[in-house]
Amino acid sequence: MRIGVDLMGSERSPQILFDAVLQAAQQLDPSCTLVVIATHSTVGDLKRLLAFSLLAFPHNATIEFYPVNDTIAMADEPLLAVRQKRESSLVVGIRLLKKHRLDAFVSMGNTGALIASAALNLPKLPGVQRPALLAVLPTVTGSVAVLDVGGSVACKSFHLVQFAQMGAAYQRCSEGIEAPTVGLLNIGLEPQKGTSAVRQAYQALKDHCQNQEHAALKFLGNVEGRDVFQGKVDVLVTDGFTGNVLLKTTEGVSSFIFEYIQEALQNTSQGPLHQAFQELKRYFSYSEYPGAIVCGVEGVVIKCHGNSSAQAALNGIKGAVNLVNKQLIPKLKAQLAASGQERQGQ
Repeated sequence: MRIGVDLMGSERSPQILFDAVLQAAQQLDPSCTLVVIATHSTVGDLKRLLAFSLLAFPHNATIEFYPVNDTIAMADEPLLAVRQKRESSLVVGIRLLKKHRLDAFVSMGNTGALIASAALNLPKLPGVQRPALLAVLPTVTGSVAVLDVGGSVACKSFHLVQFAQMGAAYQRCSEGIEAPTVGLLNIGLEPQKGTSAVRQAYQALKDHCQNQEHAALKFLGNVEGRDVFQGKVDVLVTDGFTGNVLLKTTEGVSSFIFEYIQEALQNTSQGPLHQAFQELKRYFSYSEYPGAIVCGVEGVVIKCHGNSSAQAALNGIKGAVNLVNKQLIPKLKAQLAASGQERQGQ
């Protein structure tokens, strides 16, 4: 298995993120190869870090370097950068994935550029017109797959319906949920609430489930933001603008609450309360999750936070390995193809 890791273009230095690669090399199976994609000048520095690491710790997985000539910065206009910087680490990584020289690709770089490059270069899964960014968030009953969380700012109703189908297929493949429950993120529970696209998607999903005796998903209607973490749905559907605001707000609120509690606990003795707090903090920390998945293309593409720590990048790499081992893409492809045949038969 070959996992490409793009170390360029994030808010962290490649040297800091390379620590995730070194940790992954120690933890992963010897059958894994980590392909580090970085600029020529950066690769020289990383090779020296690798030499020191090999002296201190044995590596199971192999580390290879793939030098490139360019980098897409966070401030670059995504589509323009993808077209003009064809030798950047991000575009080269997607190209290697397309040529099957990688089994998965992990990047901490420009989100828009990553999605644009994946959409332009990788074949889309059956019935998918627009890829979505899928993130998994914790709930009181397990987890919820949220999409889109930043791929498409504006969506039409049929895009939202496709997101629901992709999210349901992901939960069946990843979590083994036979008929995942799906909800639309909205400002109220009533069918007439929300934008025109959301109202139309509501009706389309309702009709889809009513017309099938054994529907591949269960549409529960609208979900308000305050109920997202109650575990009422397995899949939460929204446009990329609202989804990204939800994601970033969740990160900010949880960080604020945990910092407040941590300060309050400073003068108390260590004990079960401290342990419970640390466990809860890890549960809600984005660094503990494998990043977001560019869902809808033929390839495992993981987008980690632009400000990812080495721990977050490590989980992104391990998450990519897990998805390849679970054969996520072949399963998603089969699930979506079957859904398309069901729609044609109606």
